[in-house]
Amino acid sequence: MTQPRRHIAGQCVHLSRRCFHRKFFLRPDNFINRVLFYETARASKRHGQAIHGSMAMSNHIHQISTDTTGERSDYMRDAMREISSARNHNLKRRDSLWDGRPFGDTVLLDRDAIERQLIYLWCNPVEAGLVRRAEHWPGFKILPRHWGKTYRIKKPDTYYGRSSPEYVEITPMPPPGYGDMSLEEVRQHFEDLLREAEDEIRKARRNKKVLGVVRICRTDPFSSPKTPSPMGTLSPRFASKNRELLSRAKNLHHQFQDNYQRQRVKWMAGKRATFPCGTVQLRRCAPIRCKPPDDGEPGLFELKPAVG
Repeated sequence: MTQPRRHIAGQCVHLSRRCFHRKFFLRPDNFINRVLFYETARASKRHGQAIHGSMAMSNHIHQISTDTTGERSDYMRDAMREISSARNHNLKRRDSLWDGRPFGDTVLLDRDAIERQLIYLWCNPVEAGLVRRAEHWPGFKILPRHWGKTYRIKKPDTYYGRSSPEYVEITPMPPPGYGDMSLEEVRQHFEDLLREAEDEIRKARRNKKVLGVVRICRTDPFSSPKTPSPMGTLSPRFASKNRELLSRAKNLHHQFQDNYQRQRVKWMAGKRATFPCGTVQLRRCAPIRCKPPDDGEPGLFELKPAVG
């Protein structure tokens, strides 16, 4: 049996999903860009996910959001399923768009981790030598400039039927921890961090030429990178440079797994059981009781809007 996930409302998380055999199925074009935006908006509203940043590369997607409901597994299930179906229809292929591994799910434990992960996410196409700036990437992305603005996305003209809403809306917001700053100040703070990171990458690459938008958009979506695939790489469960905070989060997760198994044995035997806070799949399928979060639970944020 696979280990249970632990999802708690208020966690800020870095989510990711990779394409089957590293194929470039998400290669930017008008259709997939619209689908990614539409499904991100539709599923995030349905499952209470506050989106802070996103970057859809040609063969994988990154997103950082605050899970306000503890339903990010449902969000990923719905969004990834619809993206897969729509793109498969567009490419005239079958089977899953995604590889067989579970989606990446890293809990960001503090403000420093959130900043570092957002910059890493946005710099993906720059680090890969595809474009000079994140803003130049022709695929779907959510950057600091999008925060606080409401976008109304029309459903794509093909694939979607009458049951799909004609329009969906989304308002990307800054991550938690910046409630003492104005929206413009938070935007500028992250724009400065991003520009510094882009300049460092460019310096390290010694101004080598980038692939460029035209060649990116001409890439065969059925092709894949020529570099060998790294084996055994998994997304970390938690991110923080604070060792004490990281250790506490890991210990609580181990306690959760042990307690979950004990309670499951009792529940299967028909005995009274109270499952630990963060139980996901079983809570969705059965009328079980779960404990509330412990005091001092690391990595929980209250999402407050930026001032002004």
